[in-house]
Amino acid sequence: MKKIVFALILTLPVLAVFKTPTQTVPLQFGQQSATVVFETSGEQIEEAEPHCDCTKVKVSGSRLTAVVDTRTFDRDVEKTISAETGDGKEVTLRMQFRVPQAMQLSARSLVWKRGSSATPQVLRITLPKGSPISHITDASLSGEAFDYSPKVVKRGSEYTVTITPRSTAKPALNRLVLTTDSPDPRYHRQIIYLQVKK
Repeated sequence: MKKIVFALILTLPVLAVFKTPTQTVPLQFGQQSATVVFETSGEQIEEAEPHCDCTKVKVSGSRLTAVVDTRTFDRDVEKTISAETGDGKEVTLRMQFRVPQAMQLSARSLVWKRGSSATPQVLRITLPKGSPISHITDASLSGEAFDYSPKVVKRGSEYTVTITPRSTAKPALNRLVLTTDSPDPRYHRQIIYLQVKK
């Protein structure tokens, strides 16, 4: 008796050959847009579709040019594009944007455990050289679960805010809002979350 063996063949998309399918793109303070160029090893690019409205693409032969609106980028972010070449190969192109931090924070959130000691925590803020922020003009708190004490250590460079929960007996969530003198909406405000957590 002959044995019949059935083989299951899976057809998977073959990746197109791009010279640099992932690119790191360093940005400058206040940069409005960035242009990123991808090229294949010679294959024609037939289709390209960005995965974000901030990205516009133009294809010319084996070359794809992406123009990315970076006005809203306030931290490192990755944007992608799906591309297909004439021989049916597919690839996801990746653009990894490195965004300089105009304000360096010792923490983006401060947390106390419910029922723990209401010990003060100090948020430390530094404005690096070249930052579009010249000065932090205001620190305000939304909510009434915490006390806070802002201090200018060195104007235009170093600041601290001491935060103390009024009680840790029950959960609480407030926001500390730092306002700067920068007209750029990316740098005008920073929000730090304050939480008494279960």
